[in-house]
Parts: sequence; structure tokens; C-alpha cells
Amino acid sequence: MGSFATDIQELDKFGEAGPCRHKLPEERCLTCILDSSEFFHGLPIGTKLALQQGLRRREYGRREKLYFEGEKGQYIYILVSGEAKVYKSLSNGRQQIHKIASIPGDLIGCEDMFLEAASSTAEAIDSTSVCCLKTSFLLNTMTGHGELSNVLMKAMSRNLNAYIRHIANLGGKNALARVASYLYYLHETHRERGWMLDMLPASLTRVELADMLSITQRTLIRSLKTLEVGNVISIVREGFVISNVNELVRIADAD
Repeated sequence: MGSFATDIQELDKFGEAGPCRHKLPEERCLTCILDSSEFFHGLPIGTKLALQQGLRRREYGRREKLYFEGEKGQYIYILVSGEAKVYKSLSNGRQQIHKIASIPGDLIGCEDMFLEAASSTAEAIDSTSVCCLKTSFLLNTMTGHGELSNVLMKAMSRNLNAYIRHIANLGGKNALARVASYLYYLHETHRERGWMLDMLPASLTRVELADMLSITQRTLIRSLKTLEVGNVISIVREGFVISNVNELVRIADAD
């Protein structure tokens, strides 16, 4: 086994930050999420090491809140493992979910960092691990590392585009097309991130998914059954298996 100094030289050669060098060995992660996140992995090694100084690992249990709508936003969160949903609370007690963070490296809360208060609530769907970064620390780091601005702009643009697609799906499509659109979105999201999975995990309950698509739970179940009977998808305990992507797209795009 090589020395830690030798390991650092190898990391630097490949532009990887690796485990936090400023922490005690027993406090270091095996790898750093900055090296695998699509938002941060391309940053220069010096920028990653500067960011690492402000990273703090936190664990959240199932249904535990990362932050609440209306409170002052102090952090952005980098997903390490697990899943989290971001939603607005409606007057009737329901939730309007507009984002699911499910891929390690996803950013949570970045769209609120310039606001006085958080516009939504973020909640762990299951056991979830994140690295927190104080927005004040991030802004100070950006002073000497201007490329961080591009990282945040990319993340916020992705969030905005996903939300626009979500609103478009709700406004002009029937229930079956909305469900098909959501499943295709999951399929494409995982494919774009390199997760070549046949099975799409069901992160949300049927109630949550129905709320997200602005349909009733009964209509959601009926739509899923229609897709299954048509051999477009299979419903399994863990989620959904896409059997016919082309037909799913056709249904999603139907008027």
C-alpha cells in the first residue's frame, strides 16, 4: 500500500480531489462526491480542494426535512446517496412536487440561494446522505474561482428546464399522457446520467405521484394499468420496467 502522500500525487495527476485532506483519516470519505458529480467533476483540482474546506456530511432519515419552505436558506446540498423530493405545500394540504433528487451529485436548494427565504421544502424520501455547503462559504469561494458560477448556472438551468417540462405536461395533456411523460422523463434522466437500468425505481408513493401529476390516485392507478395491459410497462414491487420505449413516447406526445 502506498503512502498518503503518494496517493495524493496520483489524485492530483488525474484532477481528483479524493478524500478531504484537511480532515483526520477516520473522518474522511473513501471518495469525494465532487469527483463524481456531473456539476463539479470537471472543475480544476484547486477549486475542488477549496470547496472541500466547506463541505459537511449529514445524514437524514426517511421523511426528515432538509429545510422548510419560508425559512432562510443557508446551505446548498449535494446528494451523496438516497433520494429527496422538493415541493411546495398547497392550501388544501397536498404537495406540489417539482423536483426529485435521485442521482448522486444532484444539487438541492441551489435555486434558493439568492432568495431571502426558501421557496420550497426539501424532504428525504428514504435514508439520505448529503454534503452541505454554506451559501456564504460558496459565494466567498467563487471570488477566487470564477468557474463555480458556471456550475451553479448549469444546475439552476437544468432545474428550470425540468420544471418547465413538468408544467407543460400538466397543462396540455390527458392523464395517461402525463403518466407516460413522467415515466419517460425518469427513463431519460437515468440514461443521460449513465444509469442504464431496465427498472425505474418508484421513489414516490402513489399519492405523491398523483399529486405531482395533478391527477387523482384512482386515475393514476388506472393509467398505469392501461400502460401495463398495453405491454408498454411492467409494474414490479420496486418500480416500473419500460417494455416499449417508442410506444411510451407516442403516448406521452399524444394530444
